[in-house]
Amino acid sequence: MGDRDLLGLLIGIVLFMLLILIAAMMFSSKKHNSLNDKVNKRVKSNFFIKSYHFFSKFKLLKRYLLKIRGRIEMLDLSDNWTINKKTMQFIYVSLGLSIVLFGVVLLMQQRLYYTIIGLLTIYIIHNQIIKLLVEKLDDKLLYQFERFLGDIRHHYHEHGMIDEAIYDSIEESDYEVSHHAEKIYEVLTSEDAEEKQAEYNDLVPNKYFKTFLALCYTVLKFGDKIIDGKSMFLTNLNYLKQEINLETLRRRKLNYLFKSLAVIAILPIFFLSAIENWAKGNLPELRVYYEGAYGFVVQIVLFIIVILSFELINKMQSNQEVQVTNYSFQEIVFKNKRLYKTLHGITLNHFSKAMKYEDMLKITGTKMTVEGFYMKRLIYASIGFLLSVIVFINVQHIVKYNILYSSQPLLVQEEVINQEVETDIVAFDRAYILKYYRKGLSYADMEQVLMMDNKVVHKRMIPSMAIRILDKLERYENQYFKWWQLIICICIGGIFYYIPYWMLLFRRSVMYMNMEDEVMQFHTIILMLMNIERISVEDLLQWIGVFAFIFKESIQKCLNNYENGDMRSLEQLKTDEPFMPFVRIVENLQAATDKISISEAFDELKIERGYYQEKRKQDHEMIVSKKGTWGKIIAFIPLTGTLILYLITPFIHLSITQFINYSNQIKVFL
Repeated sequence: MGDRDLLGLLIGIVLFMLLILIAAMMFSSKKHNSLNDKVNKRVKSNFFIKSYHFFSKFKLLKRYLLKIRGRIEMLDLSDNWTINKKTMQFIYVSLGLSIVLFGVVLLMQQRLYYTIIGLLTIYIIHNQIIKLLVEKLDDKLLYQFERFLGDIRHHYHEHGMIDEAIYDSIEESDYEVSHHAEKIYEVLTSEDAEEKQAEYNDLVPNKYFKTFLALCYTVLKFGDKIIDGKSMFLTNLNYLKQEINLETLRRRKLNYLFKSLAVIAILPIFFLSAIENWAKGNLPELRVYYEGAYGFVVQIVLFIIVILSFELINKMQSNQEVQVTNYSFQEIVFKNKRLYKTLHGITLNHFSKAMKYEDMLKITGTKMTVEGFYMKRLIYASIGFLLSVIVFINVQHIVKYNILYSSQPLLVQEEVINQEVETDIVAFDRAYILKYYRKGLSYADMEQVLMMDNKVVHKRMIPSMAIRILDKLERYENQYFKWWQLIICICIGGIFYYIPYWMLLFRRSVMYMNMEDEVMQFHTIILMLMNIERISVEDLLQWIGVFAFIFKESIQKCLNNYENGDMRSLEQLKTDEPFMPFVRIVENLQAATDKISISEAFDELKIERGYYQEKRKQDHEMIVSKKGTWGKIIAFIPLTGTLILYLITPFIHLSITQFINYSNQIKVFL
């Protein structure tokens, strides 16, 4: 079955599945038309809700829906109907663009390899579109929240009651943020506000909403205080608005700098077929490159470059904070006792490394055991080894196929040999190659066989025919899996083995970059609480722990050991987390333990906070500019690679080869 037949079959399968899906949706709609319940009428009146309930019936699709729905639920606290509708809107936008790209791929790509690469690329684009839509919703919510804080300030000035200020601001706020405001109001007015606050913090990971809720809760519990003629609550509200404005400016500049870069990075993969057709149309001799092993390997290399560039650009542009990640596959490790015992033995044999990995997993918020991490590395190594073996085997298959069915060695004679004769020669050579494969024929044996063949009319051509067939036969017999290829596959597997570790290092570097932001958030919490007379060092540490992510493990450890000795536990916290801005906070807590009050211990915090605010602003500008520069460089790497590897290199190599051949021919005549 040729590539065109396989493509036709693929298109037919896709169309058939779409028809079945449409028919099933129509049948499902007719089946439930008899229901007259008001809620169901509301559900039936919306196409997106119909789609959501239909797709939820299928297990795999339901998991996909719930995954996207979960990401939206973190930002949108509206009712299920609205969230379901928004989920399907995001999916249909992403699927619509993916289907358009799929149609473009089918129109432009004429070979199966191109189509498979195109489909894999579309799948990655589909996931990225969903991510961008969610981040757009996050940006919208942040802008709305900044305006909402302005309304809170206005209403708080009127009557000085925080719960009433929130209630009055709900009606004036935008749709998305109003649901968060309602939830915050419910938390503050509930009988068990502390428990409700913990539930809200688990539900909404946005640090700005969590900070605002903590600010409101402390004012409601301990009351507002006038410091230097200013309201403590309004001063802290200004600090929060400054943080939000700094973040919104950073996001806007980042979005501006990265505009269209992802598109530039992904486009070259869709034009490989067009480049190949143009090159072969202008210079048919280039078929030896595009239809051979070189073309296949370059396609894979370019695909990897495009995907890596696309992912790097989106990682740099992403506004999402590093989140705790769970890995379901490690459940297999714990269920299989023999496998767990083997992996546990590896950790014991490399104890120091295992402890290092355990610390890195904790720091990065990766919910994975060391055994699970080793399992992940082994899976990556196996995938890398198998993929490289498949590539080598496929390269050998392509070379064998071209030897049997291609007329590449005859291209230099195209002026004197027509296409029909060329096809007959290829078929003649193929019959001899397959017949005498691994028979060990010498040049004399081949000449004798050709002399006895009645199909050979021109006997004077037998010497050149024997040389040509023996050359093809030797190259055909040489296509097998060699020992050095196995070594390369093992090396590639080894490289893949280290990929999870490199990803963990990258994740840790991102966490270290976010350390200063987290310390600034601690400053905000301390400024909110430092002037409350009834607050203790342990209470302050507990509040900081609620908002901690990078330092959470160490703070929790300190709190657990606090009763056994406050100074000793705080000293251990400094040892566990040597980041200097955080160490200064711990030293101030130590001073407030038995020497001075908390407000006196952190009296320089306002001055330091102003310095850190300005420093962070400059750091953000430098980081964003650096990201923009790197983004532009990375975005054009796939295009440059495509031009060099897929267009220029074959032309140059063919030119050099022909020049050498012509030089040799001239030497023969001379």
